[in-house]
Amino acid sequence: MSNTVKVFFSYSHKDEALRDELATHLSMMKRQGVIEAWHDREISAGREWANAIDDNLNIADIILLLVSANFLASDYCYDKEMMRAIERHEAREARVIPIILKPSDWSSAPFSKLQALPKNAQPVTKWADQDDAFLNVAQGIRRVVEEIAKSRTSATTAATTTPVIPSQAGLTDRQHRRLEQERDSLQQQYDIVSDKLAMLKKALLIETDPSTKFKLESQIQEAKTEHNRLDQQLDEIEQKLV
Repeated sequence: MSNTVKVFFSYSHKDEALRDELATHLSMMKRQGVIEAWHDREISAGREWANAIDDNLNIADIILLLVSANFLASDYCYDKEMMRAIERHEAREARVIPIILKPSDWSSAPFSKLQALPKNAQPVTKWADQDDAFLNVAQGIRRVVEEIAKSRTSATTAATTTPVIPSQAGLTDRQHRRLEQERDSLQQQYDIVSDKLAMLKKALLIETDPSTKFKLESQIQEAKTEHNRLDQQLDEIEQKLV
């Protein structure tokens, strides 16, 4: 699994200058190789733009919604990209982060339940210094990138340390039937020895002759040894049949 986190920009072309500013503030993460950013200006000549957008939207780890009145008014941004982004977010396939670029009426939008950037969802254009706003956004995105990277590391560690348990999937039908027959035979022997052990213990409780008691104790010990051996064999077969 690649450690690089894929970032997708969903934005209105009317906000392209602000998108470029944000991309510039993410350049350090790009240089470090921790993110790979994509937007529709990356589409190469001759490729169908709708397919290219869909392909990259569907593999993105983080989807940035660059929110403005232009974004909300765009049928493609709202109905296609944003709705698909929310689907992937709810399926826990990606993280969606609204970036509030300009003042707009987004409080009832499907993404309004998500934590937005910059701080306090104050639009970038309303900050006294837009560089401060974009820095705040970049820092928030870095935190999410680090969370995703940590989650991947944990998943990889769990996968490499989980013990492999023998599975029925590795057995042929014939091998499976043979093991079931062997298990049934051992179970019968186990039940017989269990009954014998119970009878010997009962006899020992009421026996008073020292010599006979000694013989019974020896027989009980032998029965216990046999009982444990059969129990272990049954466990081994059950593990193979799991």
